[in-house]
Amino acid sequence: MAPKFQIKIFQLSRFIKNFTIISVVTISFLLVFFSKTDYYLVYGIKNISSAVVVPVTRFISAPVNAFSNFVDEYNEFRSLKFENKILQEEIIRLKKWQTLAIQNSRENKVLKKLLNATDNNLILIKTASLVNRNDTIYSKLINLNAGYEDKIKKNMSVINERGLVGKVIDTTAKNSRVILLTDPNLSISVKSISDGIFSLLTGNGDGKYLVSSFVKENKMPRLGDIVVTSGTAQIFPVDLLVGKVAKVEKNRFFVLPFVDFENIDYLQIVTSK
Repeated sequence: MAPKFQIKIFQLSRFIKNFTIISVVTISFLLVFFSKTDYYLVYGIKNISSAVVVPVTRFISAPVNAFSNFVDEYNEFRSLKFENKILQEEIIRLKKWQTLAIQNSRENKVLKKLLNATDNNLILIKTASLVNRNDTIYSKLINLNAGYEDKIKKNMSVINERGLVGKVIDTTAKNSRVILLTDPNLSISVKSISDGIFSLLTGNGDGKYLVSSFVKENKMPRLGDIVVTSGTAQIFPVDLLVGKVAKVEKNRFFVLPFVDFENIDYLQIVTSK
């Protein structure tokens, strides 16, 4: 019996050994299989997330992002609008300063010319500025901000940097009324520089030209001649610039004044020495 018992034990031992080997191999296979399965499972979930979750998230977040962008653009627009308003106000201020600077520069230029306009044969009574004007078809008058308190008297001559403007016809304490050369009711005695031809000029009514009303010995000046006050009528001082001969006809001629009567600022009231 001993040999049979030994055989059975050997067979049992061999079975256990084989079973153990098979079990180890099976368990190893299962471990490897489940490991691979877990990898593919995770990879599949990741793909599903990329294919489904991400688009859904983007779709849900799109309105939020759009609203956020709108808010940012609106705030930027408000900021630009506010800055634009500030710039517009600054431009308005700069234009005001520019206008004031131009006006001051213009006034200084006029005043400098006025200082050099007074002849040695003239006495400067007062430098005054225009208050208002009364231009009609039949009269050309202006008012100045100086009167008899400033020693201004009737019939005193009024000039600016360009030449003769007119004469004083009335005064109050602080104002004077001046009749302009272009007034049809004012006559001035003049002479031409080149030939010394004497004549009388009056306003033509158009506010632009002076026309001759009398020419001594019917001698006409030449086109382009400069005419000045003759001083013979003892109303205006001699040799004040009047204008230039612009047109000559058979019995009369027209003079374009040097003074721009549409742009009168500062004037000088003068008299002869």
